[in-house]
Amino acid sequence: QLFRSSPFFMAGRAVCETDEQARQYDWFCDMHRAALAISTIGKVRQIISADRMTSEFEVKVGAVPFLSDFTLFKYSGGLPFTIEGAIVSSADITPSNSGEAWEIFMDTVEIKGSNIPLLRQALDSGIKLRSRDLGGFLEDNLDGYTNPRPVFETTYLDEKIRVSRDQDGKLF
Repeated sequence: QLFRSSPFFMAGRAVCETDEQARQYDWFCDMHRAALAISTIGKVRQIISADRMTSEFEVKVGAVPFLSDFTLFKYSGGLPFTIEGAIVSSADITPSNSGEAWEIFMDTVEIKGSNIPLLRQALDSGIKLRSRDLGGFLEDNLDGYTNPRPVFETTYLDEKIRVSRDQDGKLF
């Protein structure tokens, strides 16, 4: 499940406080991928600078199925085209206390590069889910909630490949 290497999903996992919650999150991720079975993940990129991580997932999705649920048309399949774009999540990163990993502070999620005219212009104009702001709101209003800061460790690096692990040791 390559999508789990995005800062967004790593932050989601970091909210779990117990092993049981972590198992529930794993189940959620399995169901998330199963629900998106009509999608195809293309190129996956993770760009890391000195203080920022950006994950990009190119995705192709079949268009809205089951039109008869929403229109007068009695058509049982999806529209005959594919929606394409990239899901981009960004986070600030700082070295962990040990200096051997990165602490991730989730920032934004956005969709870029849609192949649908007008939708592309709207999405590429800067529309973002500002998850850090949402987390700040929750911190201010829910006792005991803290914006998650998962740890992401690089275990191998050369000129061509990087192998990293999330807080559960899953490889990416």
